[in-house]
Amino acid sequence: MNTVKFELYRAFHSRSFVISLLIGSVICALDLITFCVMVGPGGRYLVQAWIGTDYLFAYNQMFYFLLPVLASLPYGGSLYTDVKNGYDKNICVKASRLNYAFAKSVSVFLSGFVSVCLPLVVNLFIAAGMYSNYVPERLNATSIALDDIYLFAAIFDKNPAIYCLVYILVDSLFAGAMALTSLSLTVKVKSSFTAVVTPMVLFFMFDIFVGVKDYGNWSILSMLNPRQYMHFYWYQMLIVYLVILIVNAAVITITSKKRDIL
Repeated sequence: MNTVKFELYRAFHSRSFVISLLIGSVICALDLITFCVMVGPGGRYLVQAWIGTDYLFAYNQMFYFLLPVLASLPYGGSLYTDVKNGYDKNICVKASRLNYAFAKSVSVFLSGFVSVCLPLVVNLFIAAGMYSNYVPERLNATSIALDDIYLFAAIFDKNPAIYCLVYILVDSLFAGAMALTSLSLTVKVKSSFTAVVTPMVLFFMFDIFVGVKDYGNWSILSMLNPRQYMHFYWYQMLIVYLVILIVNAAVITITSKKRDIL
């Protein structure tokens, strides 16, 4: 447990974690400022102003385009740096390789979770102080009103703020899983930068593949956007999430057992 605490301290006190939070927060702030300036306060609602469901400006696309990087940047490349500097040898003198890998995985997951969750939550709460929590009319041109077949549509129609919070949780959980992807790739990459950027490349390649095959409703990055460009079912999201977690856990465990540290 001391190893977990130590790795968590390193993750949440790293400069890259602060940079990731800063990038996400700036994007969210620019979206809300632009919305307030261009649209104004009258006749608009919270769910139209929150970056996750605001389709008027490019910041929504920007945030979710960068989401894998925002998740991986805080601590995803830390194992590569530890190995290169020989720092992992000092840790594994007092802890086993699997304990070290577990501690690293927990810290990478949680730092990725927080780096995506915090900017979205802050953006939502600031918007909630400026706009009412009402459901826009379905025929309103500025409405993102969901059809009944879409995911969490019942929550949206009952309480849009809860819908936003549910999606923030979903996005943050996926962010943690994406951050683990950067950790599992460490043994195959040549730099910490590659470890951080490669997950985004992989997820976009997957999106292109399923798009070409006309299976767009399995698009991971589309699942994460609360605007829901595509229709999909809850079990699809669950399957994708579990596959990412299981594959990453297997790779991290196997490579940790085989890796010669000392």
